[in-house]
Amino acid sequence: MAAAAASCPAAPRRLCSAVALPAPSPAASRHRRVVGYGSSSTRRWPCRRWPHRPESAAASRIRRPTPSRRAAAVRVVCAYTPRAERITACSWNEYVVCSDIPVLIEFWASWCGPCRMVTRIVDEIAQEYDGRIKCYKLDTDDYPQIATAYSIDRIPTVLLFKDGEKIDSITGTLPKAVYVKAIEKSISDQ
Repeated sequence: MAAAAASCPAAPRRLCSAVALPAPSPAASRHRRVVGYGSSSTRRWPCRRWPHRPESAAASRIRRPTPSRRAAAVRVVCAYTPRAERITACSWNEYVVCSDIPVLIEFWASWCGPCRMVTRIVDEIAQEYDGRIKCYKLDTDDYPQIATAYSIDRIPTVLLFKDGEKIDSITGTLPKAVYVKAIEKSISDQ
């Protein structure tokens, strides 16, 4: 048993569960020089090691979640469900150009904060006008050729299509009533 333990390499030290640190060299573990100004520049400090046991002073400062906090966090459920479907450049003609009912397209990007606000409005509109209008989202970072084809240089931008042609464009974060007014106008023209 002793021979098997001697042949195994030493386990690496752990900084956390995701990062393994190699063991320090013997020269580095003795002392570390601190360079600075004045007479205290040659002070020696002992090597600081990461805590290995939960009893250490550093580990006692970490606030660990109790089982009751973990259970409460698991029970939290977001009630928001997206209604507008994502669209790609490949499906553009099928869903937008060849559609027999009006289509609302939101041009957005994942890094855009105001786009998230408009996405919620578009999802509400998609739920309210289900069957009378189709709502889609197009990521301008993934498909810039479509954004360029319709001269979209700012986001969020919402375009309204009817019979494959653009009939209205709304740029920026605006109240829901502005989008509803444009939709009602396109539906009443049918």
